[in-house]
Amino acid sequence: MSEETAPTYRPAWPDPLSLSRDELVELGLALPGVAVLPVLHGRLESAWMVRRAIERLTPAALAVEFPDSLGDPIRRAVGRLPLLSVIQYADATGRPVYLPVEPADALIEAVRRGHELGIPVHMVDRDIDHYPAVRDRLPDALAAESAGARQYLATALAAVELGPRVPEDDAREQTIAHNVAALVRGQPGPDATVLVVCGLHHARAVVRLVAELLAGGERLATPLRRVKREGVTLHHLAEPSSREVLAELPFVNAAYERSRGTAPPSAQGPAHTATVVDLFTKARQSPRVDPFRTAAPPEPSEERPRATGRMGLLLALCQQARVRYRDQTGETLRPGALVSLLRYASRYAWLEGGLGPDLYQLVIAARGFADDNYAHEVWEVATHYPWQTTRPEFAPLELGLRDLHEHVRTIRFHPKVLQRRHRLMRVIRPRPQERRTGEWAEQFDGDNLCSYPPEDLALEHYGAFLRKRTERLQAASQTTVEPFSTSLYDGIDVRETLRNWHARTLYVRRERPVRGKPGAVVVIFEDEPLDAVEPRFPWHMTWQGEHDEEGDMALYATDPFARVVGPGIGKAHYGGFLLNRPPGTMFGVWEDPFFREARSKAELLLLAALDHSPERLVVYVAPSPPRQALRQAAQRMDRKIVHVPLGQLSPVTLKRLRVFHVLSDRATRTGARAYIRD
Repeated sequence: MSEETAPTYRPAWPDPLSLSRDELVELGLALPGVAVLPVLHGRLESAWMVRRAIERLTPAALAVEFPDSLGDPIRRAVGRLPLLSVIQYADATGRPVYLPVEPADALIEAVRRGHELGIPVHMVDRDIDHYPAVRDRLPDALAAESAGARQYLATALAAVELGPRVPEDDAREQTIAHNVAALVRGQPGPDATVLVVCGLHHARAVVRLVAELLAGGERLATPLRRVKREGVTLHHLAEPSSREVLAELPFVNAAYERSRGTAPPSAQGPAHTATVVDLFTKARQSPRVDPFRTAAPPEPSEERPRATGRMGLLLALCQQARVRYRDQTGETLRPGALVSLLRYASRYAWLEGGLGPDLYQLVIAARGFADDNYAHEVWEVATHYPWQTTRPEFAPLELGLRDLHEHVRTIRFHPKVLQRRHRLMRVIRPRPQERRTGEWAEQFDGDNLCSYPPEDLALEHYGAFLRKRTERLQAASQTTVEPFSTSLYDGIDVRETLRNWHARTLYVRRERPVRGKPGAVVVIFEDEPLDAVEPRFPWHMTWQGEHDEEGDMALYATDPFARVVGPGIGKAHYGGFLLNRPPGTMFGVWEDPFFREARSKAELLLLAALDHSPERLVVYVAPSPPRQALRQAAQRMDRKIVHVPLGQLSPVTLKRLRVFHVLSDRATRTGARAYIRD
């Protein structure tokens, strides 16, 4: 995935996370010279809300809910972004406290954006050693994307009024209000606005206290507080830790970083040192020309995006995991399955009080809709943060989720892999390796290609199984049960007789003969148009059976020469194949002009089966039935298509059969077993 195609965050259409000053006044969050923006910590929607508020309000100063005693390390950590940092210090009891710094946090965005635009940023919170972990029952921030920021804040602020409070809240709010009031009185003019970014829990109280302090007019007394904290260290967040401890998913953090337009073009290292230095040396100078603060914002695009907001990011996440899953296992998930997966994950989140799924809920849904392999790919994509470095300027710090939270949910993956135990009597030698790149591929000349006999035998056995299964189903469909009158016909039907034992009536089976038997077998894993611009299955072939135990075969598959696993041995995956007997009767299927009415490769194989099958019934295994035109063609040929849905068959067996190998010549078969493991 290139930097241009990497997903970015884009709110729903039109942008609902924007607040004007009039809307803040209606919410009771604005005073003359002051505007308070309530946020949720560690939420993507709140970070974007802060960004939009700075754009529309153009404040003269920013007041952020951080203690001034941590101001210096916070500024240095913000200057390192998009590299992740963590601030560490010890409380009064000696217990370590950790503060991760990530892009999609509202407070971090306020500090970062203020420095980028030359707006003075002030830390106005109170430094306390221990703040109780109180969980407010607040509406999910995802609701702001559909209801709008104003309606969401009105509902959230009403919920806060009913939430619990602790004694530390009063001390913190008094300190914030005192510092904000001092900032307002220090502004040069009455039109200057101080934008306060603080948590939802404290917004209304801060507004009330600031109004009281400004109305008093007397000189404000400075509250007693800690102004300096010893032992504060700044660390680089280690890559394994970034997968666990971030409030937002690393995938979401990366998308938000790209949406800011400040992410480095390469995701291989930190930003240039000059950029970090200039960020703060010019912080109090005149603001730079920034398109985000232009008087006339750019016209929005008329084309509505297909997937926006948080759910659009989660869909992009599942799509990337789907590609990785296909590359690793050769299996493909339908695009509709991803939508159903997200719908299930959202309902799971709703049962636990949220609107959008978290990582745990998303992984559980992925496991249920696919398997552990796909769930693991979802976890890998979701927890990957592209801006990491092996040589940070600060010492890396490894953290676990249990270092930050007491209640943690764990999920264990059980991916399906080939596991072999060591045996005393048998030692599996490692596969030989190429002496130089391309050595094995040079043995393919394209004239004497052949298959691997054990795989041919497995296909023939599976074709026989499908024929017998179809024959049983056809016979069962022609069998009727009726009360005994004059003849026993094909015997007594015991089940129906016992079911009607109270009526003292015998029931007999009457089997009507089935016209024709199963002949050719077509198995379609994935269909593809014949004129695909970038085909996934570009290789097609018609093979004749080598003896009476196997029949002829036509197939389309991935390119076996693109993945060489041994000298003259290529590996590929079937898109579909056709089995027909007796051998030596089917030639040039893909070049035959008789099948020109086919629209796709699956239809071409089906038409070839109708034409070459010695029996009347043609077994067609595919995800969907053939179109009506092909059924009419079969009727004209005196053939009948028996469709078997692919989902009715064992996915484990189909997964094994789909993988096959192409050998350069017959001599390669003798040593192929060392490179092909069953």
